[in-house]
Amino acid sequence: MSTALLAAALQQTATPGLPGAGIARVDAARAAARAALAQQSALVDARAEPWRYTSLRALEAQALPLASAADDAKVVELPPALGPRLVFIDGHYAPRHSQLADLPVGVNFKPLSALRAEDWQVHAALLQFVGGGSDALEPLNLALASAGVLLDVQPGVVVDAPIEVIYFGVFANPCAWHARSRVLLGEGARVILLERQLGPGAGLATLHTEYHVHADARLDLVQMQEAGAALSLLRTSTLMLAARATLRMHALDLGAALTRHALGVRLRGTQARAELRHVVALDRRQHADLQMDLRHEVGETSSDVRCRAVAAARSRAVLQGAITIAAGADGSDAALSTHNLLLSDQAEIDARPVMEIHADEVRAAHGASVGQLDATMLFYLRARGLPEAEARALLTAAHCRAVLDDIVHADLRTAAMQALDARIQSLR
Repeated sequence: MSTALLAAALQQTATPGLPGAGIARVDAARAAARAALAQQSALVDARAEPWRYTSLRALEAQALPLASAADDAKVVELPPALGPRLVFIDGHYAPRHSQLADLPVGVNFKPLSALRAEDWQVHAALLQFVGGGSDALEPLNLALASAGVLLDVQPGVVVDAPIEVIYFGVFANPCAWHARSRVLLGEGARVILLERQLGPGAGLATLHTEYHVHADARLDLVQMQEAGAALSLLRTSTLMLAARATLRMHALDLGAALTRHALGVRLRGTQARAELRHVVALDRRQHADLQMDLRHEVGETSSDVRCRAVAAARSRAVLQGAITIAAGADGSDAALSTHNLLLSDQAEIDARPVMEIHADEVRAAHGASVGQLDATMLFYLRARGLPEAEARALLTAAHCRAVLDDIVHADLRTAAMQALDARIQSLR
């Protein structure tokens, strides 16, 4: 017997009007996903180790309907555009709020709903999922995805302005929506990509994105999660780096009631480099779970992962980061650190940095700490006239800002800092 959430989803899997409807390849893939979904009794296996710290029991008890398309003329407050952008409102493309006039030559950037049959054929990976498992998240996402983007950047193309993908939630009544995306950077391409979740919408959202960074390309990826306080956001990101490719990723988890991000990074070519920065700021009963799996599959690759979390009230953060250096991946250089602050005696942070090393000649280091604000520094600031609340906010912001200073685009860095500061000011 399936949960209320899955039962409601199965009743809606034949929903007309989903992107690609009527294209044989797409219809067949969605049908296979529906069949896989029908075999599941729950969204995830609660006994599985990756779900040890995160329960979806309350979410699974809700029979959430699919979000209907909002009025595209509806006024929504969006931040100023920094470059080309695609906007989705409750999981549906909003062309009036999007901005595609300034797309550089060699950049194919379109919503899922605009893909033609040839696009689905070339980018068939959008229709693939691993069947036979105990996790229903991916077949659910594929069966019902109404949102998402294809970003395909041709070799050698350099895009200076950030490309934005914005998901805005409007409906106050809980509902569900799903997004599925693919990002490809050709050899030598350079792109700054901003992915942002905003708005007061409630219910469930699932996001599935696959990124391919080819040889000598560079992706600067910023993910800013500022979703409504009644949303559960379940996210999967898979990034694959070829030889001499560079990934610099900054992620901020600031909103939503529950977030879980399964982040997989594969260094598949020599001299590939991944720099990951993650900030979590939680309050009340918020729950955030980061499950990172970074693998050095060949030698002469490097990674640097730094996480900062602050938890107030009765919130909980889970930071599980695993770096694996495969056999034969000699010359790899890996670093993993997570430093965290508890702002309440009822808050909780579970930090589990893990390294598996199967090669001999490598450099690897990892560390974790969970503590409170430095009492000496707090005393110093208060002795110079700062109220306690302001002093605490200042120290908390400095703790988190340390991993955001190297966002490459100045306006994007400012936006990230402003979002972080606003969040910290609201912590209790």
